[in-house]
Amino acid sequence: MTPSRKLFTPGPVPVEAHILAKGAEQPPYNRTQDFSRFTKEILQGLGLVFQTSGPIALLTGSGTAAMEAAVLNFLDTSDRVLVINGGTFGQRWCDLCRVHTIPYTELKLNAGEDIDLDRLSQTLSREKFTALLINAHETSTGQLYDIEAIGRITREFDLLYIVDAISTICADPFLMDAWHVDVTVLSSQKALALPPGLSFIAMSERAQSRLGEITPKSLYFNLADYLNNQERGQAPFTPAIGLFLQLHQRLRDIEQRTLPDVIDQHRQRACYFRKSIAYLPFDTMPSRQSNAVTSILCKEHDAFEIVQRLRSQFDMETAPSGGALKHKIFRVSHMGAQNDADVDALISALTVLTR
Repeated sequence: MTPSRKLFTPGPVPVEAHILAKGAEQPPYNRTQDFSRFTKEILQGLGLVFQTSGPIALLTGSGTAAMEAAVLNFLDTSDRVLVINGGTFGQRWCDLCRVHTIPYTELKLNAGEDIDLDRLSQTLSREKFTALLINAHETSTGQLYDIEAIGRITREFDLLYIVDAISTICADPFLMDAWHVDVTVLSSQKALALPPGLSFIAMSERAQSRLGEITPKSLYFNLADYLNNQERGQAPFTPAIGLFLQLHQRLRDIEQRTLPDVIDQHRQRACYFRKSIAYLPFDTMPSRQSNAVTSILCKEHDAFEIVQRLRSQFDMETAPSGGALKHKIFRVSHMGAQNDADVDALISALTVLTR
């Protein structure tokens, strides 16, 4: 890959130069009081991002690592889980439940299909479930679910509500406590606009009580161990210290700019892009879209070929889809250090490719 290639991918995303510079600094020794204070500042900043007053575990690992940690620490074989499966990442919840022998049922949705809330309530009325697992934004299709409305339903049926919010937090409003979410998963390389390698699990009071009831069959992913160590500002194992430096700076930036302004920047960028390509032979999907990503349905062209030609002819990286959607849909991210000139250049390239 050339250094000049523009990223319009939903992770990794372009990273601001001053954040990249933090990653180039000499990592400090972490078993000190200074680093403990530093970690506690990170935890405070993450509380703002999640919109929660509950504890947050800091993991060195991908978003999938945090998803797996959530399954290991909050569910066991006595549970009965309903998984909302609307694409690749909904399927990942299913795969994790299967690997860890957690009994589950999937509510399968077509690509880009929204959840019928009445159907969800009827499903929960017919069978006894203890937890619901969902991806707030199914990044593989662009579908954004109504997490607030679903939270009211999970509360009605007394379910543990576990949400992968990896590609929506900082791009769309997400109010963990107000929406009655019990466990929220986030990682660093989406709208948080950092390099990959960190993930986070935020917990409600109800979720914390589950930590005392379940002993995960894992040393590295024992979240109670993380919370105990974080009380003194430390991690049980060596964290990705360089990424911590970048995270600390990014959280300071968000606090100074304000989270609503960061979200609105994503909204404006997404709206501008979608309006600008409206005259091209594309449709955007789904009907409820995140500010993070635009999924583009090609009416006259091969989507995978467009992705390849953007790379080879214009040095731009967009995200192909997989499986049955490979030649129909590609995705454009609005996250990270993009500017107006970057977006305009992509629009111009798409115009050329679809003439």
